[in-house]
Amino acid sequence: MWSSDLPRKLSIIGSCTLLFALSACTVEPLNSSRPDSRISLGAGTQTNKAVLASMTVDPVKTRVAQQVRNKLLFELSGGQTQPGGRYSVKLNVAVSERSLAVESDSLSPTAAQVAVTVDYVLTDKTNGRPIAGGKRRSVASFDKTPQSFANERAERDAQNRAAKDVARQLRLAIAQAVAKL
Repeated sequence: MWSSDLPRKLSIIGSCTLLFALSACTVEPLNSSRPDSRISLGAGTQTNKAVLASMTVDPVKTRVAQQVRNKLLFELSGGQTQPGGRYSVKLNVAVSERSLAVESDSLSPTAAQVAVTVDYVLTDKTNGRPIAGGKRRSVASFDKTPQSFANERAERDAQNRAAKDVARQLRLAIAQAVAKL
């Protein structure tokens, strides 16, 4: 009799354990604007979305770095920046290209990859102390043809795709860092 009830008892115990474990979990978006998802900032509090929208991103020098910066600013604020931000982000962008496939007759490359790597540091403007930092990387492939202009445009398009992807990764990393504050 004990052996016939064993699977039933184990499933009940497993279900209760699972329910108990899940009751402690909370799930909410990182940019939530609910009143109870607030970040304490000195005297007042702001929602995660407002904190992200008010962040500044330091100026950069290269075209690809500018693509990453512009896309990150849009990811953070949705196009509507808010003044008076407490945090700033500094980006260091590196771009590399490598050939993937080579034509056997002419030994010219037929496919390539562009990698955009970003080192970032999230800093508190009030005291200049770094809060978070890290490295994010994105890779985009493109085809090469005998036409040089087509190759340049394909490479630029791959750089833009990689910049957009790495900006999304940065936004998520920054939102996670801010949510932990």
